[in-house]
Amino acid sequence: MDYVQITTAQRRHMLDTIGIDDTDALYESLPRNYRLDGPLNIAPALAELDLRRELETRAGQNEPAATAINGCFLGGGAYDHFIPATIDALASQGAFLTAYTPYQAEASQGALQAFFEFQTMVCRLTGMEVANASLYDGSTAVAEAVIMALNATGRRRVVVADTAHPHHRAVLQTYLADLPVSYEEVGGDASGTVDPNVLRSTLEAGPGGEDDVACVVVQSPNVFGRIEPWSELFAVTHEVPKRLAVAIFNPIACGLLARPGSCDADIAVGEGQPLGIPLQFGGPYLGLFATRRTLMRKMPGRLIGQTVDTEGRRAFCLTLQTREQHIRGAKATSNVCTNQGLLALRAAMYLAALGPDGLRDTASQCYHRAHHAAAGIAALPGYTLAHDGPFFHEFVVNCPVETTALIKAGRGAQIMPGLDCAALGIGTSRQLLIAVTEKRTAEQIDQLVQLLRAQT
Repeated sequence: MDYVQITTAQRRHMLDTIGIDDTDALYESLPRNYRLDGPLNIAPALAELDLRRELETRAGQNEPAATAINGCFLGGGAYDHFIPATIDALASQGAFLTAYTPYQAEASQGALQAFFEFQTMVCRLTGMEVANASLYDGSTAVAEAVIMALNATGRRRVVVADTAHPHHRAVLQTYLADLPVSYEEVGGDASGTVDPNVLRSTLEAGPGGEDDVACVVVQSPNVFGRIEPWSELFAVTHEVPKRLAVAIFNPIACGLLARPGSCDADIAVGEGQPLGIPLQFGGPYLGLFATRRTLMRKMPGRLIGQTVDTEGRRAFCLTLQTREQHIRGAKATSNVCTNQGLLALRAAMYLAALGPDGLRDTASQCYHRAHHAAAGIAALPGYTLAHDGPFFHEFVVNCPVETTALIKAGRGAQIMPGLDCAALGIGTSRQLLIAVTEKRTAEQIDQLVQLLRAQT
């Protein structure tokens, strides 16, 4: 099949072959009220030169993070981290940039080896025993983790901390909408985290009882930037046998904080965007997924294994493919049958370039610079931190004015001061979510503080 438009003669030949007069006959079984009545409401085609001008004009209206020369403090799941030049240089090579999911996978030994190394790095990063070759993004990884827990346990209740990112929760609810599953949320307290005792009460009180809970899902650092007590929450989760603990993690934070595996998580999922992937207008991103060996056969997505060929040489292959849609169809445990190959490759390059010490140093810089910014802002008249207690590199600030006014003022000063919590669905219109990465300098942090002071 090529991508050249078919001719009138070719179209006529195809219609004659299947015995119909025109393409409308293909849709006779579709009720009239579901068919388009008239042309699409789109602009007419443009000449190439005119189209280029139009696209350039629209592109010029964008405000990427690089335009905020005095600091980008946006967060909420997508972060402005430093990306070594080697990542773009290597990932832009044609062999990587143009590759797609191989249908004869074993013929692509280089790609399979890269994914195998990626899986190994994710396991080391999370402290888990097995990882797949990536999913679409963090939100779909969360949804797939819950589906996997339902399949593995046969239970029908899902309990999710409402301190998890609202996008994760929305995607998960969409996945579960047509399934016989009870979705419940356990609320965070005034500290912005989930109390283990409240979690226990929620598990005991819900429909079906605590024995019908398939999994508990907790994000840390959570959407407020706060560090959840994973170990205590997962200890409560495991008070009933076979109940699974799902940890949503930040890969950079794993360089400094306790990893999901060390907190007794059964499944660890996360958004891989911080690992060498630009903000790129919201995607595409990368879903990270790791689990315990005992759950491996229920795991969604591609799994690359290491073996030897007929001559005893090291080789790589897709393994446990029976769970994939292209093998089992409706009986598959997941309909995810590809992966974010190029972005997984970028993540592997990033982790290899930094190494354990570099990742730890990056996480440490994020932590300390964020706390320096928080201290400076909290000292301003009218500004307070919304939550007490430990956070990683992101925090919520109570502001004396509307955050929309702060964001507008920041645009004029070439600063992106943070996200409007109300727009994100996690707070009020006078709360600002601020993220500080290793890229933010002391001077940029001071300029942010000065900007906020001027708006009181």
